[in-house]
Amino acid sequence: MAEVGRKIALLIGVGDYGTGLKSLQCPANGVTAMETVLKNPEIGGFDQVVPVLNPDVGEMRSRISTTLAQLKKDDLVLFYFTGHGIKSASGDFYLTTAQSQLFENGHLITGTAVEADFIKGELRNCYAERKVIVLDCCFGGAFADGFLTMDSGAVDVEAQLGDKGWCVMTAATSQKYALEPLGEDLSVYTRYLVEGLKTGGAALDGQAFVSVQHWHDYVKQQVKVAAPTTEPAIFNGLAGENIWVARAKVDNLQRYRKQVQKKVRRGRLSAAAKTELSAHWQPLLGITPEQAKEIAHEVLKPYREKAKHLALYAQALAEEKEIAYPFDDELIAEFKSLQRTFGLSDRDVQAEEKRILGEQMRAQSVAQVVENREVLEKSKPYPMFSFETFQVNEQGKIIDTVAEEAEYFTEELGNGVTLDMVRIPGGKFLMGAAKGEEGASKDEYPHQEVRVPEFWMGKFVVTQAQWGAVARLAQVKRELDGDPARFKGAQRPVEQVSWEDAVEFCQRLSQHAGKDYSLPSEAQWEYACRAGTTTPFHFGETLIPDLANYDGKYTYGKGPKGTYREKTTEVGIFSPNNFGLYNMHGNIWEWCLDGWHDTYENAPADGSEWKSSDERKVLRGGSWSNNPAYCRSANRGWDARVNRSNSLGFRVMMIAPRT
Repeated sequence: MAEVGRKIALLIGVGDYGTGLKSLQCPANGVTAMETVLKNPEIGGFDQVVPVLNPDVGEMRSRISTTLAQLKKDDLVLFYFTGHGIKSASGDFYLTTAQSQLFENGHLITGTAVEADFIKGELRNCYAERKVIVLDCCFGGAFADGFLTMDSGAVDVEAQLGDKGWCVMTAATSQKYALEPLGEDLSVYTRYLVEGLKTGGAALDGQAFVSVQHWHDYVKQQVKVAAPTTEPAIFNGLAGENIWVARAKVDNLQRYRKQVQKKVRRGRLSAAAKTELSAHWQPLLGITPEQAKEIAHEVLKPYREKAKHLALYAQALAEEKEIAYPFDDELIAEFKSLQRTFGLSDRDVQAEEKRILGEQMRAQSVAQVVENREVLEKSKPYPMFSFETFQVNEQGKIIDTVAEEAEYFTEELGNGVTLDMVRIPGGKFLMGAAKGEEGASKDEYPHQEVRVPEFWMGKFVVTQAQWGAVARLAQVKRELDGDPARFKGAQRPVEQVSWEDAVEFCQRLSQHAGKDYSLPSEAQWEYACRAGTTTPFHFGETLIPDLANYDGKYTYGKGPKGTYREKTTEVGIFSPNNFGLYNMHGNIWEWCLDGWHDTYENAPADGSEWKSSDERKVLRGGSWSNNPAYCRSANRGWDARVNRSNSLGFRVMMIAPRT
């Protein structure tokens, strides 16, 4: 039998922060709760538990290094962090410290936080062959990036102590979630981390130990009940099946708890289930009525928590209905924020909106106005991708970061080149510039309502790699230059392509894929760009060079000056809009299907192509060489259908993703 190693835990909680970050109460409570359960010799049985509260950068680095440096081969280390997790402007993941601050534009001052790569390096270099990382923070899934090459083979130690390897558990993948729920001492994630070990609920039936994988399974199940939009994740879970972190007391109380867990249906125990539990399982296992009541109360807790949050949401909705219905955009945003805080799904809140606002008013329900979506039944679900987008105020300061998800599918173009298409939900919007909008011209009026059916649109403008792949396909009507762009780069937009070139691209792609690809109509483009917003830009009242590629020497409204890059940039390096579409403002003008019209008089109200005998074709979005006014959601441009320029490109759309 191999030597039994030690179990060491490092628990870091950060709730006190510098400028720009909200202070938190739950992290300190979380560290205390985890310390108690891990130190308990009958549960965690850890040999050493190191709690650290509100460290500065130097202390956090030092604690991590010194704790990991003492470990030996047969040891197990558990690293737990609770606090704000942040992605930098470049997309790197950081754990915050008590020194952490944000710039005025909302970006992290990276020197005040500890980068994930530092922690990964320390974990790789320590000798312990069982490493468990638990992150109760936003964007925790980003920690696992680049960490997948760590060894996960077996080592000869007692089976109950598990094999060597690493495993990362996170409260959320790449999105934000409510780290500090209203009126709670613990975050929802840490609450069920502790409960799963303390009660033994995370162990399998009859199992005397809790593995990392089963711990995650229990926590995820409970969290998804209490906060449906929160998505706990596990990385390298296969190794987690064999890494044991706690003991579970196999007794009749645990056996009864498992029976109760099995019988919960839709948040309640039915009369039949209660009768079976009281008449059969309680006498069989020797469970007293008091013990049974306590266990049922604990098992049903996440359902009560969700019901409480939904009731609070409904109460607020009912109060505002009497005061300020129909709701304006500011109030809608506040309700959406409340929904995210409680972790409630759209389905949950829409049911309450229907009940409170009434069937006749349902079209103005909060979730539907914010999302601007029609509910469509689909025969096959599509994968989702997660992203975050920003909102700025009149001065260009980032005032909100919003986590979103969108459906997409991937078109294979050959030679490893792909094209991602994003689902754009149907809805209606006001097309054109708002009255008095800065920079607007007469061709952006009259302001009119347009209803747009669902369609799919390229996540990015067509890149040079995608253009080259399609240019090699069979010709339909005209030849294509396989490499026309001035600013070279496989992931830069293709430019110096005419409207006729773009149409040929769509025809070749349609023939290749067996789907109906085309350029978007002008209405589809603006609807997709706005993504439910009514401000000049989908980011808000102004545009800043940190969020788009345009001539930063010029400003819009009260916004700031910034960088003028003088060329295109790679697609995807700036944040997307609420639909998940990138670079809708700036970088490259985008050809639309429509012919040019001087105004919107008699324009189609159904989002379809507006044909014209004019040889000029519509352009949208502005480019790297334009001032921000040309990049507005409502701004219109045109050029001759045969013209080419290093500021002209396009993206594709399609009505249905399969034939």
